Amino acid sequence: MPECSAVLTESRARALQRAEAALLAPFLRTSNGTHALHLRRAGLMGAALPESANGLGHWTRLELDGEAWHGSVRALACELPFAEDSFALLVVSHVLEATPTPVALIAELARVAMPGARVLLCGFAAWHPQAWWLRQRAQRAGVPCHLRSARALSSLLRAHGFERELMQRQGSSYLLVVRKRRASARILLLTREPRGAFAGRRVPVLPGGTQRAAS
Repeated sequence: MPECSAVLTESRARALQRAEAALLAPFLRTSNGTHALHLRRAGLMGAALPESANGLGHWTRLELDGEAWHGSVRALACELPFAEDSFALLVVSHVLEATPTPVALIAELARVAMPGARVLLCGFAAWHPQAWWLRQRAQRAGVPCHLRSARALSSLLRAHGFERELMQRQGSSYLLVVRKRRASARILLLTREPRGAFAGRRVPVLPGGTQRAAS
């Protein structure tokens, strides 16, 4: 049985679904790529995502229930069973709230995200008035509920190669949008033997094949 069904009533879960769908919609319309990954916590009824959005042709969907992922594939919670640089878009809904130390999962997100990939993270705002109510409900139900501010998560993501694009609040939820940094391009300067007046001197060749005049 999904662990979070004991924390959120059906009406609150549906309200959460509507709020997150409104936050995510603009980014789903403008994202491109072949493969996308949707991670959500079981029982929270995170925003329902379309089978395809703009150029995104294939979604892989996983739910975190206790210590394991279920859905398109099954795996332990400590790892994502995908190759490096697999996804152009990742949607992460309340998953980081299930772990006391999110660094390992953030490292996995960085590993499976393609350079330039966008990551959309939804969660409960740590300082919203409903946060206290949510913590109390989770404690009584024996369900992990580690609420963090979007700003704190942004710092962790930056340390793993992500740049923040947007941080937005709506009701008790937040949306944090980050993008994985692309590798810096290196320009290699080659040299070749000059002719004529420059014979005997090695003249650098600039990008595009242009020779720098010898001094």
